[in-house]
Amino acid sequence: MSKNEFDEFSKELIAMAQSGGLTLGDVDIDQFESINTRYGRAGGDRVLAHVEQLLKSCLPEGFFVRRFGDEFYVYSSNCSLEAMFMELEEVRAKIAAHKVPYDGHEIEVQVSGSVGEFGRTADNVVKLLNLCSEGLMLAKKQGRNRMVFAPGSREQKMVLKSSYYLSSQLEGLSKLSAKTQKSESALLREAIDDLLRKYGL
Repeated sequence: MSKNEFDEFSKELIAMAQSGGLTLGDVDIDQFESINTRYGRAGGDRVLAHVEQLLKSCLPEGFFVRRFGDEFYVYSSNCSLEAMFMELEEVRAKIAAHKVPYDGHEIEVQVSGSVGEFGRTADNVVKLLNLCSEGLMLAKKQGRNRMVFAPGSREQKMVLKSSYYLSSQLEGLSKLSAKTQKSESALLREAIDDLLRKYGL
């Protein structure tokens, strides 16, 4: 990322934070240098395009994606820290599950990432970017292929869905997602909204 690109991107994020809030995800392809070494630059470019396409196609409306090298920033003004985490965790799993075909090979791809929110993680955008970068490095150190909260995030109590749903429920959710062409997180939010309406909340 050049200084001019960083400055322009920072200005966009500052404007978003000041006008309606900002939640940010910093996502990076794991061991991308090894992919480039093994499959060449063209193979690396195919992987970059694949990851970018999945991010843009799988995330809900109102999420934006910017790529700098092999690093992707995902940002939105209308989602919570927890919602950003869930959306990116879902995309991370999809990326890991689909190999990228290239020149007779099937390239395995994994990503790691970190999420933060303006106001909860940091009180200014530059610090938010830095903390998300620190969180990304932490995800790499923890073994890669994972999403984490950026350091300092005052996240609410949150456990991955596999910890509190039955396997049969998760399987049904996956089938419903494929049938309706809605993300699993979107379906979960819809169910929670229905539950709240049922009890008048």
